[in-house]
Formats: sequence, C-alpha cells, structure tokens
Amino acid sequence: MNPTSDPVLDARARAAEFAAGSNPTRESRPSAMRAYPRTGRLIGRVNARLAGLAAVTAGGLSIVIGVLQFLFPQDEDPAIDPRTRVILAMFTISLWAFAVLFVGLARYARSSWGAVTAATGTVLLTVGTITSAVNGIDLEFFPAVAMLANAMWLVGAIALCVSLVRAKRVSLWLALPIPFLQVPLLFLSQVGGGVPAGTFLLILGGVLLAGRIEGRARRLASR
Repeated sequence: MNPTSDPVLDARARAAEFAAGSNPTRESRPSAMRAYPRTGRLIGRVNARLAGLAAVTAGGLSIVIGVLQFLFPQDEDPAIDPRTRVILAMFTISLWAFAVLFVGLARYARSSWGAVTAATGTVLLTVGTITSAVNGIDLEFFPAVAMLANAMWLVGAIALCVSLVRAKRVSLWLALPIPFLQVPLLFLSQVGGGVPAGTFLLILGGVLLAGRIEGRARRLASR
C-alpha cells in the first residue's frame, strides 16, 4: 500500500504545514488586484486582439475623415450635405470602435470605471451623429447630448490614463496620449486633426495585435 495515500498521514502532513505557517494554496493564487490582464463580465469579453482591431478600425477611419475634412472643409450651412453624411457614418463606426478599445485597455488598468465611462460617452455621442446623418441636420437635442457625451469621454479617458499609468502594464507613450485624442478629433477636425490621432491609434492597435502589451502585463504580473 502506498503510504502517501493514507488519509492519516495526509492529515498529519497538512497539520505540519499549518503549524509551520505555510499556506501553499493562498500563496500560489495571484491576488485579483495584482493579476493582469484583469478579468470581468465586461472587460473579460474584449481580449488584446479585439481591442487591437478596434484601435486599427478607429485609426484608419480617423485618418480618412481627417483627409476628407482637410480637403473639403464643411461650410457654415447647418444643412448636412451627402459627403458630410458619409463622414458622420464613418465617425459613428469609429466611436463604437473607441468603446471597444477602452474596455479592452481596462484589462491592464487598476480599475474599469474610467474605461466604462469613456466608452459610454463615445456610444452616447453616436446618438447625435446617427440622427444628424439620417435627418440631414443637427436636431435640437444634439448640443445637450454632445456636451454630456464629450464630458463623459474626457473624464473617463483621463481616469483610464491615470489607472493605466499607476498599473504600469502599458508604456507611458501609449497611455498618456489617450485623454488628448479628443482635441484633434473634435476641435481640430476641420484642419485634418484626424490624421495624427489616427496614426497614434494605428500604432496602439499594432502593439495590441502583436501581443506586446499582453506579454508585458503577464511578465510583470509574474514577478
């Protein structure tokens, strides 16, 4: 009979380990607060590849929009012409891609609320872009929706950036530009601001797709 299968000896061994102060089960289990990439009902659905594809999508569309708006700036006529409707449609898709990207980046942050807030803001903004594209003019509620959506986007992006920097799983040069993307995309859109913003997003997407952020997070978490 194999002595290691004897329940009496097993109980004595466990008692000896307890007396010595060892707890291998607890020590071998990584803390949920320190484990990266983090998991969750929402952020667990967006892996690095999906987040990378979202970043590439948003980046590519932002560059196309930036070029179009630079070459054909919109006049002050409140009526939306067919070309601007196409731009609004592309911008809507990019905003949804931003939401996916933010949720994906939350896997490497200390908390998720900033990413969820920013993602909610970008999705909310699509309510205005879709209705404007369909109706050919900005509806009365658009300014209020846009103000709330942009505020949520900005506050969430800042919180996400801070959380990423504190977690140290994402390089600073990738985390710090995130809160500033609104400036070229919204306020400098008529002068081609989407081009530099889109270029950064393409780089971020490439890093995510290459698995560099995932690998960095796992290496640091294993230390």
